Amino acid sequence: MFSYLRRGKANKIIAYELGVSESTVKVHIKNIMRKIGATNRTEAVYKAQTALLRA
Repeated sequence: MFSYLRRGKANKIIAYELGVSESTVKVHIKNIMRKIGATNRTEAVYKAQTALLRA
């Protein structure tokens, strides 16, 4: 899911490509953002990229 966010894909496109509903994508993205403390999609990508580079 992160790779789709990183590419800036919309929830509708992510859902179509993964074969799930758009609401499922929204729930997963919301949970990812909550766990990493991001307030928006851009911040989520930035924080995740930074964390991956440090690891």
